[in-house]
Amino acid sequence: MESQFSRLFDGVPGPTPWYVRAGTTAVEGFTWQKTPLGAQKNATGPSQLAGKTLLVGATGTVAIFDFGNWIMRLDDSTLLAWNQTESSSIRLVVLRPSLLPAFETDVEEIAGRMDASGSRMELAGKPLASGDLSTGTIDQDMAADFPQELYQVEELLILCHSPAIPRIPGMRADLALLAANPAQGTYRLYPQDWFNAADLDFGYEWVTRVVRNPQTGRIHGEGIRIAPFELDESQRRLVDGCRVI
Repeated sequence: MESQFSRLFDGVPGPTPWYVRAGTTAVEGFTWQKTPLGAQKNATGPSQLAGKTLLVGATGTVAIFDFGNWIMRLDDSTLLAWNQTESSSIRLVVLRPSLLPAFETDVEEIAGRMDASGSRMELAGKPLASGDLSTGTIDQDMAADFPQELYQVEELLILCHSPAIPRIPGMRADLALLAANPAQGTYRLYPQDWFNAADLDFGYEWVTRVVRNPQTGRIHGEGIRIAPFELDESQRRLVDGCRVI
């Protein structure tokens, strides 16, 4: 049963750098490279690339991703990347690596600028498309203009934090599940009550990715130091008998 559950997550993205395997193919002609968290640039100190994920082709590095990017393969030449910005919105970026030049500046220098500015990703050129989704409204269908390249995606499931989740007694976190239908131009945020009110160390135990089971229609998820879980029809609570840890 556990093996069957694990197969649901084949190809489902999780946050960088943990869910990107160094040396694997991102899209045709491009591979992922990672710098270990404790990497040293030289004898004087740690590398500014430590913990970052690089997208590399024959001509060099075309993109750098810091912590907290989810990267999904749309087809053999196109990627979708998203993260949550400081303004709490979800930033969607569609990129075709073959259209990006390699960075001319040293990647260590670029990584340093990313750290200074708080940028989650840096591309060597312009993306194919981009857009933003507000996380300021929960339990209500919202309209949005999604990049046309996402119309082929029947449903996009995104984990995010929402400032709209009320701070009720006993609730200490603000995790939400954003379920989007790009072709219809709609999305909705579902507060994750089961997690937000749980007795957890939220800096140590957290949800990393979710997927809908095509056979049951229910959403399954997994995370760091929490047990795999399944949501009930409300998409806010766990099914009966499901344990967090």
